[in-house]
Amino acid sequence: MGWSGIELYYTPGSPHCRAVLMCIKALELDVDLIKLDMYQKYEHKKPWFVKMNPQHTVPTINDNEYILWESRAILCYLVNKYGSSCPEKCQLYPTEPEMRANVDRLLYFDTGTLYKNIVDYFHPQLMSGEDADERKANALKQSLEYIDLFLEKTSYCAGPHLTIADFSILASVTQLEGMDYKITAYPNLCKWVERLKSELPYYESCNSAGIEMFRAWAKSKNRSYSSKGK
Repeated sequence: MGWSGIELYYTPGSPHCRAVLMCIKALELDVDLIKLDMYQKYEHKKPWFVKMNPQHTVPTINDNEYILWESRAILCYLVNKYGSSCPEKCQLYPTEPEMRANVDRLLYFDTGTLYKNIVDYFHPQLMSGEDADERKANALKQSLEYIDLFLEKTSYCAGPHLTIADFSILASVTQLEGMDYKITAYPNLCKWVERLKSELPYYESCNSAGIEMFRAWAKSKNRSYSSKGK
């Protein structure tokens, strides 16, 4: 596919950005990638970016003057607009009501449960040096157990084939690698992660550098945190 006219504002260390990068690759879109330095130059708080996105969050896309942020909304939008002409790409966000509902359920699960629990557990340790909270640790473990259970019956998170739900959840789960949090106690989840790492030809380019960037940032906080998985 030729030049799409899309600009993606992102930072590699963000799992939300990594999910969108994988979707862009899967759709074979030619996108202008604009990297923002959010940690030293605070480019996401510059007036020009705040004017574009008042919440000054990444990822943000500018699709020929249409501005959109929130990664899961972007995932849906990109497939709806750019995947509809190809059956294989369209299946990344299926049009069948039941299949689409399954994908939506997993996207909501990621934002409201899985990723929320990752942040709730690690953020106080990284940012404030607080001790690990056992209840938050258990909530994170429960989230991972749910995904492990989902993957007992299906090859991918939302069904028998790859969808944007896989991109979103894969990005969240692999963020744990940046904190050396092990998921080996969840066999279905662990196998799914390793399979997608080898199955997706764009996994490495979309994820590895970002995970290492996040790992370096976490270590730079000079905080001790508990990375014990189950």
